[in-house]
Amino acid sequence: MHEKVILVIYGRGGHKEQMRRLLNELRKSSPNLKFVSIADVDDKFGSQCHLMCPEPRDKFNLWSAPFKLIYSGAVSLIQSLRLVAKYRISGIVSTGPGMAVLPSILFRLLGKQVVYIESWSRFYSASLTGRFMYSVSNIFYVQNKTMKNIFPKAKYAGRL
Repeated sequence: MHEKVILVIYGRGGHKEQMRRLLNELRKSSPNLKFVSIADVDDKFGSQCHLMCPEPRDKFNLWSAPFKLIYSGAVSLIQSLRLVAKYRISGIVSTGPGMAVLPSILFRLLGKQVVYIESWSRFYSASLTGRFMYSVSNIFYVQNKTMKNIFPKAKYAGRL
């Protein structure tokens, strides 16, 4: 029988640091936490299975950015399907990158829990991914109180 696990999706930089802090907190309350991951960086968190995904956007080339985002989303969607076939995934948690949108839609269609955490660097404007994930996720967290003005149904939980 497959073990019950969660899928975590994060990106480089602040997204990775936020996921590290979140996993540390989750392990305190659930020491036997099992998870699989998709990211554009190597796994340093001890996931059961880690799949690399291309970086979702090119910050320096606006013309290629939409194509890169679509490609990255498609890759992460295929990787999510592979993980769903291998593991009993109960839900998905993401700390921000665009590569989480398509897998999150898949998980909602499968009746799984989708949790999104808007970046701690957001105070007055929503990220592009946050705008999509606000309507896709079951639970949407913001880390700054001012973001409740933009996402009124979000939960404020403080900073990770």
